[in-house]
Amino acid sequence: MQRELGRRTLDLIDRRTTDLAEHTMEEPLDGYRSPEQFERERRLVFSRYPMFVGLSGDLPEPESWLTFDATGTPMLLTRDDDGRVRAFLNMCQHRGVRVVEPGRGTARRFTCPFHAWSYSLEGKLVGLPGSEGFNDLRREDRGLIELPVQERHGLIFAAAHPDARFSLEEYFGGLDEHFASFGFESWHSIAATHRHPVATNWKVVWGTHCETYHFAQLHRATAGPLVYSNTSVADFYGDHALMTSTMRTVDRLREIPEEDWRPVDDGQINLNYRLFPNLSFSVVGDRLEIFTIYPGESLHETVALHYAYRRELPASDQEAKELEEAVRWACQTVVDKEDYEMATRAGLGLRSPFVPKTLVFGRNEPVMQHMARTLRRVLAEAPE
Repeated sequence: MQRELGRRTLDLIDRRTTDLAEHTMEEPLDGYRSPEQFERERRLVFSRYPMFVGLSGDLPEPESWLTFDATGTPMLLTRDDDGRVRAFLNMCQHRGVRVVEPGRGTARRFTCPFHAWSYSLEGKLVGLPGSEGFNDLRREDRGLIELPVQERHGLIFAAAHPDARFSLEEYFGGLDEHFASFGFESWHSIAATHRHPVATNWKVVWGTHCETYHFAQLHRATAGPLVYSNTSVADFYGDHALMTSTMRTVDRLREIPEEDWRPVDDGQINLNYRLFPNLSFSVVGDRLEIFTIYPGESLHETVALHYAYRRELPASDQEAKELEEAVRWACQTVVDKEDYEMATRAGLGLRSPFVPKTLVFGRNEPVMQHMARTLRRVLAEAPE
C-alpha cells in the first residue's frame, strides 16, 4: 500500500491536482439550522452508532476504569477480572446519581456518593446499606445498565443506547485489515485528552477534518509550509474514507529506488481515516492523532475531543514533556486558533436571519461530499 500511495501522490503533485469527485455538490443549509434535524442526529446517529472511547491501553489491566460523557449519556467503562471490556450507564439504579465522577483509575467496586449503593466491575449491585428497607427488591434487576461495547485491534468503541447493536468487524468494513496492521494493542497515550468547545454546528467542525483544500490559506504560517495543500488521495470504504495529507518531504521519494519507499512509516504521507459519523483518525509516522466530533447541548454547540498516542513510550521524562508540549502546541495553535476559529466564524453566519440556500462542496472535497451523503442516507433510513 505504501508504494502505491507514493506513486499516486507524486502523480497528483506532478499534475498539480488532487483526487476529485465527479461533480460539485450543493449542501442545503437546513441541515445546519434545523433544531429538528439536530435532535434526530443526536438520537438516531450519536446514540446508536459505535463511538471511539480509547485504545486498549486506556484500560490497561483488570480493575481499570474510565468515564465517557461525550454523547450526552454518561458512561462508565471497565476491564473486568477476565480482561473483558464492559460499558455501563454511569447512573445509580437507586436515585439516578452518577456512580463515578469523570476521570479514570483502578477500582474493585464503585460506590454511589449519595446512599453508598455499590457495584462490581461487572455492574452487579453488590452493596446495599440498610438492606432491610429494600427487602422486596431483586438485586439482579438493579445492577448498572449495560451498554454495547467492543474491543478490536486495540480500539474500543461503545454505543450510548442499550438497544444499539454493532459489530466492529462490520463497522470497519474494508478498513479492518488496515487497523489490524498497526498493532494498536500496544500503543501508548502521550497526552491527556483535550476538550475543544466550538460555537457552531457539529458538521461545520467535522468538515474541517475532511479536506486539505484550506491548508494554503488558513494554515499558511503554521502547517501550510510543511504540507502540500489540496493534494490528497481519497479512497472510500462503505460509509468511511481514507484521505491522505502530503508532506513536502514526499519529494525525497524521487531520489531513492521504489523498493525502498516507506512514505507512511517515514512520515511523508499521513493516513487520515474518516469514520462516519465523527471520527478523525490520523496515523502520522509513529503517532496516532484522533479527533472525535460531537453535537453539544444545542444546535450551534460542538465538543471536539483530541487524543494522542505513540507506538513507543517516551524514553525519558524530558521526552514525555516535550511530546505533550508539541501536542498542545498543535491543538492550540493550528486547531483551536485556525481550524476551529474559522468554524466559529462560519457558525456566526449560520445563525444569521438570512443565509444562502446551500453551501458548495467542490470536486476537490470528495470526502466532504461522501460524509454529507452518508448522513442524509442514514437519517432517511433510520427507524424513529
